[in-house]
Amino acid sequence: MGLLDRYVLRVFALTWVVIGAALLGLFSVFDLLGHGDELGQAAEQGGALAALVGRYYLYSLPFHLVQFAPYVTLMAGIGTVQALARGREWTPMLAAGRPSLRAFLPLFLGAAMVALGVSAARERLLPGLAAPREALDKHVFAQRDWQMDDLWARGRDAARLHAERFDPGTVPGIPGGAVRPPALLALEVYDSAADGAYRLLTADAAVWDGQGWELRNGLLVTEGRSEERRERFEHPDLEPADLQLAYFAQVNPLFLSAAQLRDLLSRDPQHRQAATLLWSWRLAPLGHVLLLLIGLPFVLRFDRRSTLEGVAIGMLLGGLYFVLEILLQDLGGRGVLPAFWAGAGATLLFGSLAFWALDRLPT
Repeated sequence: MGLLDRYVLRVFALTWVVIGAALLGLFSVFDLLGHGDELGQAAEQGGALAALVGRYYLYSLPFHLVQFAPYVTLMAGIGTVQALARGREWTPMLAAGRPSLRAFLPLFLGAAMVALGVSAARERLLPGLAAPREALDKHVFAQRDWQMDDLWARGRDAARLHAERFDPGTVPGIPGGAVRPPALLALEVYDSAADGAYRLLTADAAVWDGQGWELRNGLLVTEGRSEERRERFEHPDLEPADLQLAYFAQVNPLFLSAAQLRDLLSRDPQHRQAATLLWSWRLAPLGHVLLLLIGLPFVLRFDRRSTLEGVAIGMLLGGLYFVLEILLQDLGGRGVLPAFWAGAGATLLFGSLAFWALDRLPT
């Protein structure tokens, strides 16, 4: 990589950081203003909230960054081209015989690096932040403990668990008095015996003791055979971490990692939402580069027309990609489209559009 390439890459990196910080900051401020009433109610009940609110938005930043990073990359690429165009720094590069795509190579390299970093954050960082972020959300804005009603979860052996209420217990760092273990209310577990006979385990409540669930009024009914009292229930796929995964799959599947989506599919191969999002996450790194391929040709101009028109077109195409991706993911989750086309359709369509946009690059 030559001196010019390092210079363009440095400008792109700085622009990406500035735009990303500004976008996330604005999003956090608007979200905070939208929760003004809830914060007022929480303050009236007593207790210092500043530290908890700050921690909540700190935990939220990686989730928002992963979701909007491709569009930050597009804006950073457009900003870099605009900044260098104002100083007429593209002209000597192209006049010396360097092809336009070669001149943009540092931008594409930077986009690829960002894409890999975002994918790593989705897999490594988000799973550990999901639970504390959710607990903080309920504690600060709803003034209650984190719980979920009507929870369904599945094991890999087709066992199904239903609970009227799931309490994940006390999350470290969240105030709330005595430490609570994970608990279930009105528990039902459907599975089958070794010979295929259907079984139903019911309990008024279940409390996690670190290795299994302690049951209150537990009863195991085997089809056509017997009823027996049970004081404990253990299943390797129905532990508190598995129930939290089921919770986020129902409440906010966009925050799940690819590994968690594969875990869901191993339990339920017909899980349409997980199959759709898994295809989206597989192709998500391509989105950064594709948006640059589509947007940049409209920005780099040497004619008399204002480049603002090209900027507007590039941003519009980025917005259309965002809308189409959400629409197709929703249709895939509802079973209207096959998982592959719902998850990969936006990337494939805009990939073909990128080849058309390349013809507009000036030389």
